[in-house]
Amino acid sequence: MGVSTNMKELPFLGKVVWITGASSGIGEALANRFSELGASLILSARREEKLKEVNANLPREPGRAKVLPLDLEDLTSLPQKVTQALLFFGKVDYFISNAGVAIRDFTLNTELHIDQKLMNINYFGPTVITKCLLPHFLERQFGHIAVVSSLSGKCGVPRLAAYAASKHALHGFFETLRSETFDKGLYITMILPGLIKTDITAHAVTGTGATFGRIEKSFENAYPVEKAAEKMVRAILRKKEEVFVGGAEVITLWLNRISPWLLRRFIRNHPIKKWRKFKKRFLRLD
Repeated sequence: MGVSTNMKELPFLGKVVWITGASSGIGEALANRFSELGASLILSARREEKLKEVNANLPREPGRAKVLPLDLEDLTSLPQKVTQALLFFGKVDYFISNAGVAIRDFTLNTELHIDQKLMNINYFGPTVITKCLLPHFLERQFGHIAVVSSLSGKCGVPRLAAYAASKHALHGFFETLRSETFDKGLYITMILPGLIKTDITAHAVTGTGATFGRIEKSFENAYPVEKAAEKMVRAILRKKEEVFVGGAEVITLWLNRISPWLLRRFIRNHPIKKWRKFKKRFLRLD
């Protein structure tokens, strides 16, 4: 069963939830779900007009969220953004680090500034915001950070090196932070999405910085984004430390635990295509 949407049971009523990457995809779906459950929202992304559109269409009290445009790549601007976020409601209870950018290119073709770009957006941006929020969380003895990582945060596949590196870095940072603050009222949930039905690949970059520009076939019929958001919110509400969200690709996590050797050989050549064939032949999920 999902989290109740009964108006008498609003688990996030009175709580402030700040979501980055809230203009589309998983972030937009999370905004809608948190809205249904009573949260006061701060919506962030680069596209202010799209944020305003999401705000206007929230299922509960549309238009009442606060819109805070930001660019995670502009690291020096982020401390001021945290100050602004705290001024909106006087507090932040939940920080949902969801914004990010993907890549679709081989390591040999990826210019160094693109590796740096992905690290800034996917890793350094969230860590700057987290470090600025930490004093606030620790003073109040409560805060919850939910980090939308990826299966690529556990293992790397071809054409995703810079993306996988940034997601691995997130796990290293936030798992260490959890161990440092376990008795200080700070909760951290690492979220590992598999293939979710969003346009993440269309917005991905190539090794030269061009926009990839198309949705890969595996994402066209992937795990529904609203269902993914529901599972993420449920995990956050239950204060889970880590949760996988997606379909049968969870098998890669099992393989990584049981036989890393087998997993590495599975992913070496065109793993997405192989995964589609595997599902059709054995799992009958397509």
